[in-house]
Amino acid sequence: MHTPRISVVLRAVAAGLLLAARPLLAAEGNEGGWGLWLLTGRVFNLAVVVAVLVWVARKPLANFFASRTEAIRDQLAEAQKARIEAEAKLAEIESRMSRLDQELGELRTAAEREAQEEYRRLAAAAEAESGKIIERAKQEIDGMTREAFLELKAHAAGLAVGAAEQRIRAHITDEDRARLVDAFVAGLGEKK
Repeated sequence: MHTPRISVVLRAVAAGLLLAARPLLAAEGNEGGWGLWLLTGRVFNLAVVVAVLVWVARKPLANFFASRTEAIRDQLAEAQKARIEAEAKLAEIESRMSRLDQELGELRTAAEREAQEEYRRLAAAAEAESGKIIERAKQEIDGMTREAFLELKAHAAGLAVGAAEQRIRAHITDEDRARLVDAFVAGLGEKK
């Protein structure tokens, strides 16, 4: 996460090092009597370059590190928040899991209760239906009994009339027949 200013500073430092290295490299081949002074000059040049770099880059680097520190803090805060949310979800899931047996028991009890109620309802409906079937059967039996009774009565009446006719035929004489016909004809004449 380089800011444009830091990028410019880094380029300037690289250019400065290249420019400073040229005289140092040229001096190496021509050390002569300079020995300790040359080494001191090199250390001094390095210290000056480092000091200039630090002085030039201190504010951009401070800003960079401050923004980077802030970004890391934000990421840590988000991670902490995510961890807290995850722990809350875990606690909720564990709570649900612990109540799962209880909920299953309640569901089982409710299902058994509903099954018993359904059984009672079906038994009552079956009993009511069987009562209706029995009542219809009784009505049909009563109707058949009346019909059979009427048929029996008609048959008995037919037998009685037949028996009476045979008795009358056996006991009635020709004179009785003539008298009945005369009485019937006389009865017809009066009605007109």
